[in-house]
Amino acid sequence: MMHEVEERLRSALRDHAEDAPAGAAMLTAVVVESGRRRRRAVVASAAAAVTAVLAGVALSVPLLSPAPALTVAAPPTTAPPTVTPPAVAPSVAGLVPAAVPGKVTFPLTAPSVAGYGVPSVWRAVARPYLRQTVQEAEPGGVMAFSAAAYPVRPEALGPSTATTVRGRPATVVEWSDETGVQRSLVWQEDPATWIELRTEPVAADPDRLRAYAESLRAQPANGPVPFTFALMPAGWTVDNIMPTSVTFCPPDVLPGQGFTDKLAVMLNTTADPSGTAVKVGTRGGWLHHQEDSTTLEVPLGDGRSLVFQLMGRATLSDEDLVRLAAGTAVTPDAEVGNG
Repeated sequence: MMHEVEERLRSALRDHAEDAPAGAAMLTAVVVESGRRRRRAVVASAAAAVTAVLAGVALSVPLLSPAPALTVAAPPTTAPPTVTPPAVAPSVAGLVPAAVPGKVTFPLTAPSVAGYGVPSVWRAVARPYLRQTVQEAEPGGVMAFSAAAYPVRPEALGPSTATTVRGRPATVVEWSDETGVQRSLVWQEDPATWIELRTEPVAADPDRLRAYAESLRAQPANGPVPFTFALMPAGWTVDNIMPTSVTFCPPDVLPGQGFTDKLAVMLNTTADPSGTAVKVGTRGGWLHHQEDSTTLEVPLGDGRSLVFQLMGRATLSDEDLVRLAAGTAVTPDAEVGNG
């Protein structure tokens, strides 16, 4: 019988197909989203690119005819003072100096030996991940090791068997879902960090999981970020950081893989300019509203555009959205998505 959580995940992916990553990254996204739904309590307490890029997708909507330009000044070069939120809903409380990390850090470093692909570090569901593929194809396809870092012990999804990882107590957890047997290796790396290691698309045997865990070095590994921000919405949290996109969650929205009810910032190829013309710092932009979303596209003049997409409960005033966009810059590590 299909696990109830997996059925909910499948339904969510069908309902939000536009938000789903393309290609091989789908497997990673499914693992992440499934774990989030199983561990909602852990996610709510967490404070805190991939080899196959998780692509941000801008809305495909009919755009408005151009209208007279609205000029909004760029943010000052020095950090503005903290804004005291007015007595309104948190999702419309204005902007504050951004607290977006300049890099994503995973507490361990993957092995750099023959037989493994180049590892990647990224942030998903507000926690860091490490992923590394096995270069030689296997019967189940291209295998990848995926490790997640948690501030507390992740919930066990099935019976556990004791083992060790580099002298530390560990457990092998085994359960079944609609795809078959699943297996993870869980251990406490330090007083503030738990690691959960899995493989995809099929479960590796316990000895192979343990051997890979033993090959991880106790040295932080860093992943790049695609954008820098001068401002961000007050009270919101940074959710996902991928090579093509960064998402922000309002206070009443839990972290997750999709863009629904969030602000998504993406790097896309430039579309035909349409909508309401606005001034975004020294650049021009195009603002479009529809019933449940707002999109601001800022062409960079090189065939790429910064796209800012607000959906559902994630709402900002047009002026704040433009101010946020004016203080956003693209880093050399940014990659163009599919939108």
